[in-house]
Amino acid sequence: MARPDLALKHAERMAFPWRGVNFECNTAINAETRAQDVLGLHTLCAGLDVPVAIVDGADDLRPRTSVDSLERVLPRVSRVTLAGAGHLPWAEDPDGFAAAALDVPTAPPL
Repeated sequence: MARPDLALKHAERMAFPWRGVNFECNTAINAETRAQDVLGLHTLCAGLDVPVAIVDGADDLRPRTSVDSLERVLPRVSRVTLAGAGHLPWAEDPDGFAAAALDVPTAPPL
């Protein structure tokens, strides 16, 4: 059962004590992200010979494109989208998240 109220409590716990925003770090990470070679990253992901589980929340406000593209290129991927959960599915629906994480396919390598 999804519990969005748990996400708020989790976020508050992570934000205390508030240390402010590290704008220098934020700028560096954004520059690095813009410079990433997405096709190269997809090529590396396509070569991963390990089971991968993507567990996300249906109500996540972030764009789905990154997760969708990884799902398409990872060769041994399973994906579970938890109804009623957002960006913190492990906090909003801990039981659903645990069930999905424990159900990762362990098929033999390709």
